[in-house]
Amino acid sequence: MSSIVLGPEDPAPVEIINPFAVSPVLITGDHTGNAVPRAMNGLGLPAPELERHIAWDIGAAGVARSLAHKMTATAVLAVYSRLLIDPNRPLGDPECIPATSDGTPIPANADLSDADIEARANAFYWPYHRVTDEQIGRLRRAGQVPAIIAVHTFTPAMNTAGTTAMNTAGTPAMKPAGDSARPWHVGVLYSRDERLPRPLMDALKAEEGLVVGDNEPYSGITHGYALKIHGLAHGLPHVELEIRQDLVADVTGQERWASLLAKVLAPILSQPSFNSIVHI
Repeated sequence: MSSIVLGPEDPAPVEIINPFAVSPVLITGDHTGNAVPRAMNGLGLPAPELERHIAWDIGAAGVARSLAHKMTATAVLAVYSRLLIDPNRPLGDPECIPATSDGTPIPANADLSDADIEARANAFYWPYHRVTDEQIGRLRRAGQVPAIIAVHTFTPAMNTAGTTAMNTAGTPAMKPAGDSARPWHVGVLYSRDERLPRPLMDALKAEEGLVVGDNEPYSGITHGYALKIHGLAHGLPHVELEIRQDLVADVTGQERWASLLAKVLAPILSQPSFNSIVHI
């Protein structure tokens, strides 16, 4: 395939909401877009496949945009599908440009050359990470210590046959085979820095009827590459939120969750403990 992946008719790889806001919050969306450059012919997939969860985190963009407006904060959102290249994986990870996703082969991802991978990284991967760091730098120069809030969504059930996950202690835990229902409404993911995740989990658990996952349905120890390089490496407070997709599949659900998150985050982030850089 040609290494020329973006044409003049294609959108920019990164969307920035409130680019000049100075609130001490930066919202990120690693999987908020499902665009594919026109010249790449939908990666060889039927159009409906690009609307599925394999291509993006359904509902995450709406939640992130609304949360940014409610908190008068900046948001940095990836525009293109993670099937092209996943900014939440290290470049050396085979899942960064997956050959298959949830059993679906991705024709355009077969037999890529080093030049093809480099072209995709330059077009989609590095711009997203560069803009995120630029926004962190802008906020730091404005005297802020921004908390990084990564917004993701997850499927209500997942085929877990043959998979192994890490539990919150970082040790292997076998997942049950077959389609496994996920009971959580929202998961709070973290690794070494618990400054923000712990009070956020407490606040969410205090909401009537909410089932909150502690490093579920994924572990922040083994997942969350983008959050580690933009949050943990900078010494900034950070957390990854995973909201169940059926709860944010429409605008009403997205607004409801953005309002809830803005409500619980505001008093937490106003605490003095979030005004300092902490390397753990």
